[in-house]
Amino acid sequence: MKKNFFILAASLLIIVSGYSFYHSSTVAVSPFKATLEYKGMNLVAPIKELKKSTFEELKEHHINAVSLVPYAYVNLENASVNYNNERQWWGERTEGIIASNQMAHDYKMTVMLKPHLWANHGFYTGDLDFSSDAEWKKWEFNYEKYILDFAQLAQNENIELFCFGTELGNSVAKRPEYWSQLIKKIKIIYSGKLTYAANWDDFDKVPFWNELDYIGIDAYFPLSDAITPSVQELNEAWEKHIIKIEILQAKTNKKILFTEFGYRNSDQAAKTPWTENENTINDLAQVNAYESLFQTLTQQKWFAGGFAWKWYADDYYKREKNSVDYTPQERPALETIKKWYQ
Repeated sequence: MKKNFFILAASLLIIVSGYSFYHSSTVAVSPFKATLEYKGMNLVAPIKELKKSTFEELKEHHINAVSLVPYAYVNLENASVNYNNERQWWGERTEGIIASNQMAHDYKMTVMLKPHLWANHGFYTGDLDFSSDAEWKKWEFNYEKYILDFAQLAQNENIELFCFGTELGNSVAKRPEYWSQLIKKIKIIYSGKLTYAANWDDFDKVPFWNELDYIGIDAYFPLSDAITPSVQELNEAWEKHIIKIEILQAKTNKKILFTEFGYRNSDQAAKTPWTENENTINDLAQVNAYESLFQTLTQQKWFAGGFAWKWYADDYYKREKNSVDYTPQERPALETIKKWYQ
């Protein structure tokens, strides 16, 4: 009897142990999810005034940060930088930036001030170049005034984050000493956090990351040629870009901030996200691209979040509601962003 009891007990122990082993081996382990410091949007400046309804809608979708963009026009012929022009939209000028920042702070949002250059002849600012040292110095003098004026504004208005340049790869590569001295001058004026928005294809070549608080990337990485790529396909395509980012992150020990990221609601939305070539509406391609970005990047401990491109402060985008654009407003992608920003 005792022998049979021990045999039965041993059998039960084996069964229970086997169940425990099987059960523990099939429990899904939740992947790491980064706490996003910046659940942001790049705000397209209002033409005349900023309405409270803009920020109410942003808050409704769990957006906690906005990027304000005081544009300047660079004329390549005379190496000039023109800003605060009366012909500019109100939200791009100093008065509009001050008012927009105040309203963002009223709604408990963090603000990034991010000066952008427009170049004549449809020229990409990353290729900005001059034929003589004198021309370079003239442009640098004008650009420095532009940046230091807004660095002072950022300090005066308690703006939390200042991005002192956007996609100026050739200038950074050819004139690194200029940028180092500019950073020093900014730090004398401005005491907040500092970053630079490098383009996705040259962020690892920027020499001054150690002097900044974040590595800023305009993250329009090419991912897939497919008309409507799946989330899984896009996740796999992110792997090579993640490796490249991690190499730089390990060298600098700086968090990564996507100063811009976004996709149009079009076919091949993830092929060359920085271009506007495709005009066939494809909301699912935009949704999948956003979903993949968040699935992939939120698993990285070094990811601080970022600012999606873009959110219109005015309602004029609704005039062409059935058109292709970057904005997720009134499109399925907005629910995807809301889910991940929650």
